[in-house]
Formats: sequence, C-alpha cells, structure tokens
Amino acid sequence: MKSFFYFLTLLFATQALANCRSGQLRVWKKVSGYACVQRFQAAASDCVSCQGQGQKSPLLEKLFSNFPAPIYQPKSLPWWAHQGNFHFPNLHFPGAWTNQKHSPGIDAKYYPGKGEVHALKPNIYVQSIHAEKKFTFSFSSKESLSFLATTPALDEKNSWSGKIVKKDRFEVEDIHYDYLFYDIRLPKDKMQFERGLCATRDEAIKWMLSDMTEMKYPAIALQDFEEHWKVKIPDFPFYCIYPQYNQQLDPILPVVISLEQSQLTRSLYVLIPHKKEPDVDEPQEIPFPILDSSEIRPRSLIKYENMFKEWGVAFLGD
Repeated sequence: MKSFFYFLTLLFATQALANCRSGQLRVWKKVSGYACVQRFQAAASDCVSCQGQGQKSPLLEKLFSNFPAPIYQPKSLPWWAHQGNFHFPNLHFPGAWTNQKHSPGIDAKYYPGKGEVHALKPNIYVQSIHAEKKFTFSFSSKESLSFLATTPALDEKNSWSGKIVKKDRFEVEDIHYDYLFYDIRLPKDKMQFERGLCATRDEAIKWMLSDMTEMKYPAIALQDFEEHWKVKIPDFPFYCIYPQYNQQLDPILPVVISLEQSQLTRSLYVLIPHKKEPDVDEPQEIPFPILDSSEIRPRSLIKYENMFKEWGVAFLGD
C-alpha cells in the first residue's frame, strides 16, 4: 500500500511539473506547497541561436563590477563563452590586458621576468626535403631569458631535440607537433619603431599575412596565423604595426640549429592599438612608423634543405 501511495505522489508531482509554462520551474515550499516560478534565465535566452541576449543578473553585475576587464565582460556573450572569460588568456585577448594606460596593452604584473615586449605565441614551422631528420633547436643567448611558456618543454640548455618527420612536422619525445611554440618577454629598446604602417584591425591582419606570403611561409603557418589572431587581437579599430625580423631578433634571441643547409626566417609583429584613427598631430608614446618595412624584410630567394619559419605577434606591457 505504501508503494502505491509513493507511486501516486510521484505521478502527481511529475504531472504538476509538466503543467509549468516554458521558462518556469516547479518548486515546493512548506507553507504554500508546489508552485511554478520563473527561471533565473528564461529558456528563450538560453539557446544557441539567441547567443545570450537576455539580461545579466544584477547580482553578478555587482559581484564582478570591480574585476579587470579581461576577467569579466559587461557586454552580453554567448552561453558558451562566459567561463572562458574567467581565465588568462581568454577568448578575446592574447593575455592579461589593461586599458588603463595611455596605450592599452598587456598587464605585465601577471607575468614573471622582464621586458616590455610580450611576444605571444611565436610559432616555428619547418619545410624539409627529408622525410626524417634529427635536429636540435637551441636558444643560445648568454643572457637570462624570460620565457613564459613553451610547447614542448625546453630542456636545461633551452633546447628542443627531436626529429623532423613527414618533411613538415616535428617529433619531440615521441610526440608529433605541427609547430614548436613559446611565449617570451623581450627588451623594448632593442626593437625598431620606425618601419611599418598603421591600419584598421582587419587590414592589419591582411597586411601581416601578405608580408609572410612574401617571405614564402607555408600554407599551414598562414592558416594558423589567421585563425588564431583574428580572434586574439583585441577589438580596437586601429593598429600600428612594427615588424621585427631577423635583423632585430637574432641579436636579442639568438638561435642555433644543428642542421646543415638550414635557414630560419623570423617575423615578430609588435602591435600598438589605437582607440581612434591615428593623428600625426597628437603626441604618441610610440612614434608612428614612417619608413617602409620591406627594406629590412628577410629575403627568401635561396631555398635550403631545411627551411624554418617563425611568426609571432607582440604587445607592449609596462
């Protein structure tokens, strides 16, 4: 008899729950019993197509109002994007970001080491005539280097050792990689800030891709660059680009590759965001570029057995 009574109770509760309208939940209170109440977020604003168009909770607005912008975005976001905003780097920025200074950029206090130029995600690709070839790629600087991250991990000599496989992949400790990657802080005073150009955000990305195409970067490198930086470059309307090539990078971050017939082509694009169209009559922390960067661009007329190509994007941080 008890089992039958429990069954009827469950059946009644299930039926009553089904009678609640869309966007409501059925709750039970000791005083009033069961009742339908509005959900925290209506179902209509909790769907993929709606993309989070509902209003934010006043409680969350108050709780996170003093958080840095990269952690909490006051604008509405898709339902799947919220959690990503609570981590550095996040969905909209290359790393911890600050808009507080005159020229927005990386919030350096979140990162160890020294150097105002935060080179984020330099990727290293390879094109070889060899289906399999052993290599060692070493950062040979005698100065202390401020690496923030590397994949795979560098050994005690700041080196990667492994094999080139399938002519365009790396194998390190039995794991295959499309590219080798690192983050690092570099000194600003060693960079050039005379050559480059200023453009809209979209045109800046197109220009960097065109610049690498001129240096004969492989298709996978161009594809990875476009996919990553179309998202990770912060949404400012204008950028000034200051390309750093082998001429600037080799003295401050020298590399030794243990392969004959090898060449490393390097390009690191330092980006300075601007909230409005750059005006030459206004004083700037970093002067506008006035010279053509193609004059210092590495030449790619000679093809070697092993062609290494490195790209990266950098932002300034105090």
